[in-house]
Amino acid sequence: MTAVRRATRADIKPIAAVLTRAFAHDPFYTYLAGDAPERNQRMREGWDGLLRFASAGLRETYTTDDHVGAAIWFPPGFFGAGFIDSLRLLPSVTRLAGGWRRLRRVSRALSTLEERRRHHVPAPHFYLSALGVEPERQGEGIGTALMRPVLERADALAQPAYLETATARNVLLYERAGFSVVEELTLPDTDVHGWLMYRAPSST
Repeated sequence: MTAVRRATRADIKPIAAVLTRAFAHDPFYTYLAGDAPERNQRMREGWDGLLRFASAGLRETYTTDDHVGAAIWFPPGFFGAGFIDSLRLLPSVTRLAGGWRRLRRVSRALSTLEERRRHHVPAPHFYLSALGVEPERQGEGIGTALMRPVLERADALAQPAYLETATARNVLLYERAGFSVVEELTLPDTDVHGWLMYRAPSST
């Protein structure tokens, strides 16, 4: 059984590193980071910034002692970083996207995802921003274990959960956790196809 705990600020760098490896070939993050030089370094810096300034203070971020994976959740009512944290986040996100010009194009795709999320779950909900596991440890149930604390609380609070994925095989993982596909779409001006998934709270 994988022991899962809430992350602290001391976990940020190793979590950023494992998420970089976990999403190295994910279609959405491949699009997000592009093909510019030092892609892996830029992804680590991007994850580091997101964890520091856009994770609701790590309130719903979970990992393991050996940092084999991580789940970043947004709690109900949280829709992203505030003004000051957005300014702090901007340099790492700009570098992740490969510069200001490309960031504007990437922002359109992100805005589409946010608009669809508000459409599908206008009420307070838990949002799975990212779930990643070391590539060589995938398939061992670690991802399921990382989701469990928040899904159990969502059920206890009778609140839904929501996520997006651009990887077809992940759809089955999330369906086993109670999610259902509510929409498929291709992000504007990209070839990235995604599945938007919703989970109603369980009454059992």
